[in-house]
Amino acid sequence: MPKVQKPRAPRPQTSTEQKRSRATRVEQEGLEMDFRCKRCEEKKLRCFVETTSGRCAGCISVGAECSLFVSEEEWEKVREEREERELAVARLEAQLSQQKLELLEVKKRERSFARRDLAIIAVQDLAKEQAEGSSAPGGTGLPVVEPSLSGPSADLGGLQADYYDPSFDYSFLFEGLPLASPGASDGIYIPVLNFLDLVLVVFELYFRC
Repeated sequence: MPKVQKPRAPRPQTSTEQKRSRATRVEQEGLEMDFRCKRCEEKKLRCFVETTSGRCAGCISVGAECSLFVSEEEWEKVREEREERELAVARLEAQLSQQKLELLEVKKRERSFARRDLAIIAVQDLAKEQAEGSSAPGGTGLPVVEPSLSGPSADLGGLQADYYDPSFDYSFLFEGLPLASPGASDGIYIPVLNFLDLVLVVFELYFRC
């Protein structure tokens, strides 16, 4: 009797064949990423990711480590950098707050100086007004008006010459005026006249005559 040949069992795939078959299946699924792992980026390959493992087809086919997922080392580096930046920002904010506080203190001193100077100026103005008022006659601060001696009354000699009357008693003009000591020879008291007394005598004589 002829021998019946038994069907041969399929030859088991090598590890390389398994990787390639797996990569082909991943590519057929068509889940291509917008970004690529480092290997695919360097070799300009399309990067198809396997959802179960998170590796791409190109890295699976050659058994390479895929960098689609960020490594823990890179994550730690980024976290440390973020913490340093946050600390730097916090320090800058603290410095800014301190500068704002110092600025407010300077503004407060500035307002204090302004109020003090204004108070001093007000006192000076008041003292000046009081001094100007006290320098006027009677302390009223009004301007002093002196009688004008212009015209005929300015010539005192001519006035005395025109209105002198030998028969008129002029002794009343010297009432109340201080008298000098009597002369050594004739014993006559001579009235002591200053300029103001002389002016008053002349005016009195002018109006009476």
